[in-house]
Amino acid sequence: MTLVHNHSMASKFAEGEKVLCFHGPLLYEARCHKVNSEGEVDLYLIHYNGWSQKWDEWIPETRILKYNEANVKKQSELIKHHKKQQNRSKKKSKTVESHETEDVYHSKVSIRIEIPEQLKHALLDDWDLITQQKHLVILPSKLTITQILEEYRKYNTTVEKRSDDSRDHVLEGILGYFSRLLGMQLLYKFERPQYADIVEENKGKSVCDLYGIEHLLRLFTRIGEFLAFTELDINAVNVLQSHLNSLLHFIDKHRERYISTSNYVIATPDYLRRAGV
Repeated sequence: MTLVHNHSMASKFAEGEKVLCFHGPLLYEARCHKVNSEGEVDLYLIHYNGWSQKWDEWIPETRILKYNEANVKKQSELIKHHKKQQNRSKKKSKTVESHETEDVYHSKVSIRIEIPEQLKHALLDDWDLITQQKHLVILPSKLTITQILEEYRKYNTTVEKRSDDSRDHVLEGILGYFSRLLGMQLLYKFERPQYADIVEENKGKSVCDLYGIEHLLRLFTRIGEFLAFTELDINAVNVLQSHLNSLLHFIDKHRERYISTSNYVIATPDYLRRAGV
């Protein structure tokens, strides 16, 4: 079992192309600004026509349709369908939201990642240190993501007293997703100059060998959203959730080893200037 599915070499949508995108249950006119096809899942930076840039987002192609007569008609049909749903929801006091086509919405299996309470607190502290107190995570991390996952693999092998191919596939998938999503989804704006510096200084080195627990935890807040668009059956989802939640339990159990304010440093005046603060 893998976390991702294969795709064709050529991206389905081009930079600058006018498209229709699902945002919630409706389709909106948008334009594809950038394409990232370096990994297993193509991602597109979308700007919604008439919307503020703050709504720009990286999304998978499952939320994008070609702009043509048939899909414009579908857009109108969905608006009518949504209005009917709204009227029903008023009667039933129930709201239905989705980010997919109707077929995908009904067939998609939910991916639930259970983040322990203490790790949620760590995520909040991380947000405060970076965005409010203007600290930076010290890079390269003392314990990198690669090292953390390897420690978990050894621990899990000892506990289970056997090797586990599905677990190893999940861990490989986490490394892949982190490498793909870090620069696009897992950084605060204040961290971007540091990211540019560390990547430039370590050309050819995986970001999984540079970043640590702080950014790995951020991945867990987003990974369910992206995994929901992979073609996994219910059995595969159950195995996947089991491994991810087991990993989080391991991190929580050993959080004093991984999580510490000593992993951060106050940004220098020069960095503050570069970051536009």
